[in-house]
Amino acid sequence: MAILAQATTRWDGVTELQFPYHPGLIEALKVSIPARGREWHPATKTWIVTAAYTPIGIRLLRDAFPDAAVGSDRTAPPPPRPPEPLRPSDRFYAALHLQPTAPPALVHAAYRCLSKKLHPDKVPPGERDQAHRQMVAVNEAYGELRDRASA
Repeated sequence: MAILAQATTRWDGVTELQFPYHPGLIEALKVSIPARGREWHPATKTWIVTAAYTPIGIRLLRDAFPDAAVGSDRTAPPPPRPPEPLRPSDRFYAALHLQPTAPPALVHAAYRCLSKKLHPDKVPPGERDQAHRQMVAVNEAYGELRDRASA
């Protein structure tokens, strides 16, 4: 017999409920699980139930479809790690739009290019404050990286 309904619990504890149109089950989901605990995805025709309401969602699904498949999908990738804080040298390279492995000649070329682009005479009057802040960061970065290259 083909499985008509399934509940899949993802690695983050959220459960995806997929089943054919069943007005009684949909109404039971809306009554039993508050709006903050459920979400309908029309593209995939899936109800997403938060971890706190997963047992209720699975119970309602099993009541409507006794042969529903219930499983977990632990193969999904873990959530992305928050970015590591920038080291001071990384911040300097980022100000010049360069990778930390950039050679000194490229650092000098990037500085010249950005200093020409951000020069007060080249920027419209409404953007001068922002260009000034960027130029201060570029000058600081170039001064620090130039000193390191000459050492």
